[in-house]
Amino acid sequence: MRNFALVLVVALALCLAACDFNGGVEQGRCVAYNPDEKTVTLVVDTTLDQHNPHYNGGVHVFKLPENPLDMGPAPVAGGLLMVQPDKNLVLYYDRETGTVKEMPIEMVAEEKGVNAKSPSVKGKTFPVIDKAKGTVTVYSPRLEELLTFKVSPEALELPAYTWELGDEVRIAIRKDQPGHAIRFMNVSKTSIFTR
Repeated sequence: MRNFALVLVVALALCLAACDFNGGVEQGRCVAYNPDEKTVTLVVDTTLDQHNPHYNGGVHVFKLPENPLDMGPAPVAGGLLMVQPDKNLVLYYDRETGTVKEMPIEMVAEEKGVNAKSPSVKGKTFPVIDKAKGTVTVYSPRLEELLTFKVSPEALELPAYTWELGDEVRIAIRKDQPGHAIRFMNVSKTSIFTR
């Protein structure tokens, strides 16, 4: 199914190119959303690899489409961009400075292949912050990973949004209006296989 989704995205890109579409597509994790001003802020995924996203492509703000037909479900914003267990590192977005930051962590547990119906995650709300143990547990439905890691006491005092995974979003833009989205898709809340 994931391969089919990737083929569909590539086919769409080729179709847009063939139709002389003077623009592009950006995809990344939502770190801020303002429904009143109709803006969304995302940190760009530089790989566009469904299995290995990497959110280090810069912070971009877009004005959302006015027409509701060009909008998918409203995004949920979060600060946690990605956990890198192999590097004992977390990337997160700091709303005060508007920048991406790194944080050292100590991995405690890593479970892969955990789907949304698994007893480990079904009916539970993430992130789980355990101040007594100094740990944070997060779940990524996209990567099907359940991760628990230890952080410093100071890090546990960061705002709650720091540990929340924002929705994955995709935006189509025109080159002559780079800050305006002509289409918006909430990848985390949209299934291309249902109508």
